[in-house]
Amino acid sequence: MIQSRKRWWAVGLSGLCAAAALATVGCRDEADEERSGYVIGFSQCTVKEPWRVLFNQRLLEAADRHPDVQLVILDADDRTEDQVAQMRTFIRRRFDAILISPKEAPGLTGVVEEATEAGIPVIVLDRGVNTEKYAAFVGADNLQIGRAAGREAVRLLGGPGQAAGVIYEICGGLATPPAQERRDGFREIVTQEPGITLLGGLDADWKKDRAQTIMQDALKTHDRIDLVYAHNDPMAHGAYLAALDAGRADRMKFIGIDANPDEGQHWVRAGELTATFLYPTPGEKGLEVALDILAGKPVKKHYTLPTRMFTQETVDEGGVPVEN
Repeated sequence: MIQSRKRWWAVGLSGLCAAAALATVGCRDEADEERSGYVIGFSQCTVKEPWRVLFNQRLLEAADRHPDVQLVILDADDRTEDQVAQMRTFIRRRFDAILISPKEAPGLTGVVEEATEAGIPVIVLDRGVNTEKYAAFVGADNLQIGRAAGREAVRLLGGPGQAAGVIYEICGGLATPPAQERRDGFREIVTQEPGITLLGGLDADWKKDRAQTIMQDALKTHDRIDLVYAHNDPMAHGAYLAALDAGRADRMKFIGIDANPDEGQHWVRAGELTATFLYPTPGEKGLEVALDILAGKPVKKHYTLPTRMFTQETVDEGGVPVEN
């Protein structure tokens, strides 16, 4: 558990850290006089992906700027049932607001509605749910990012109307809207080019090692792959490492998404990825929205965070904005 004056990062609802953090906060109906300021819970679907570690770090930094906020972060370790349990604990303890980044939509929709019906504002981050019964959503436009990646792939393969080559796609968790939208936006663009062949589409669940294994198999099956499009940077880099081991990396381009400074941007700078697209972490904005709601200020239903493209030419300049 990471602890400072008024914040906790607890790992796993059933773990001792989580229990300690929640016990410290107490229940609203039993300890109103002991609870000052706002208590906000965040259910993070996993911290197995580096982007989500950065997500949590930036959210904690934002919470530290609000001494009247007690923030409890729980890690569901990629298990929907644990996220449901975490949400119900937040509801039972009558937290002032809840942030959630769902593992997947179907399994978390009902409990988001339960929290809303209990009068607790829920801010959904990054991945959506199958209901409108929440206070606000904060995230990037994954369709836009997918289209931007598609346009860059077309440019790298010769340009609109002249693009030719074989693209291999490695998907994130296809049960999640971000992966579906990154796939759909990309295919919307590249399938307009008759000279492009699109292969792959296997689900690596956002994991670098799984993408590396998928790419190893793909290289054995396909003599020609000109470009790899992966739904996040770790998977793109896993594909790069597989191609490097096979002696084929210098004949291929690699596009990823996230643009974390220590990963995607670093790999672009090193020439290992060709391009990456920023997927901004939504925690800071989500916390701001939650506090606005609790202060009685008007908020929007949806907040879309902007993206940028990073290539070797632009990475040291902070990338370039991406248009719709």
